[in-house]
Amino acid sequence: MNSPPKILLIDNAADRKQRIGALKSRGYTVFPTLRMDEARSRCMRGGYDLIVVNAGDEQEKATQYCDDIRRQCPNQQVLMCSAGESDREYAVSSDVQSLVSAVDSALNNKSMPADLASAA
Repeated sequence: MNSPPKILLIDNAADRKQRIGALKSRGYTVFPTLRMDEARSRCMRGGYDLIVVNAGDEQEKATQYCDDIRRQCPNQQVLMCSAGESDREYAVSSDVQSLVSAVDSALNNKSMPADLASAA
């Protein structure tokens, strides 16, 4: 039996409960955390199917955090919610419906290597 995909959601915005609820309603298991620094200690390689970072007012810090994840574990799925412009392929709108669509797309089209799949 397959377990629901696990999402680490790093989000300290006032409306984060909307994103959490929307993702849970789609059947995802969501592990919310407020700060990127806190997430670093919780984020085990291969522990999550997807990491979502809501950039909020910390666009530069969030971009650097996502780039670090991609560099350290290139197969890790990452999305960054941003209200502004970003040249990163993992950047999505911070709108709840846009995020849900991007998450659905990332996880449904995912081809995770066997070593990460067994660690997840």
